[in-house]
Amino acid sequence: MSRTDKITNSTRQRILAEAALLFRRHGYRGTSTRQIAEAVGIKQPSLFHHFPNKQAILEELLAISLDDSLARAQRAASASGPVARRLYDYVLWDLATLHRLPFALSGIYAHDVLQDPALAPWSTKLEALYANLRSLIDQGVRSGEFRPMSPGLGQAMVAGVTLSHIDYAAEHTGGDPDELALAGAAFILGGLLRDPESLDRLVKSDDRPSS
Repeated sequence: MSRTDKITNSTRQRILAEAALLFRRHGYRGTSTRQIAEAVGIKQPSLFHHFPNKQAILEELLAISLDDSLARAQRAASASGPVARRLYDYVLWDLATLHRLPFALSGIYAHDVLQDPALAPWSTKLEALYANLRSLIDQGVRSGEFRPMSPGLGQAMVAGVTLSHIDYAAEHTGGDPDELALAGAAFILGGLLRDPESLDRLVKSDDRPSS
């Protein structure tokens, strides 16, 4: 399923949206299911009809944010062909998809939250995503497409831009997701590529994210 396919009805979507906003404002630990229900305009028992507890809401948001990204990153890291093309296409898709989501996701990646043992599977998924990004950076350095650098630094650069886009999306509305994604992908690849002119070739060859 795609990220948006996981949202099954309007009440469930409103719960996720309001919870995401409250997690961003008050933190996951500082938000109660009562606050979420009040923000949605429903009774607390009605919220439990859709989600058994607050952790289930957070896990749904993490699934929407991470599952497809991890699958795409794994495919990009294991595919053949120019590394720059694979990383660029992945980042372009990921950022455009994030900007289209109706949720303020910046509150769900707090370090202390993901260190909770109950959320260990999600911490493991995030690390798997990062491992695939490190693999892509390493491949690009070895092929000579990317500047010499630690794969860990390159992965941190990609993750940093992605989180910045998540923050930006939470504070701004009305931007074109594809244009925002193009800006982010160009920024990342521009910092990685050994040959600056190859960035223009990447952008001109495919200037819209694939679905």
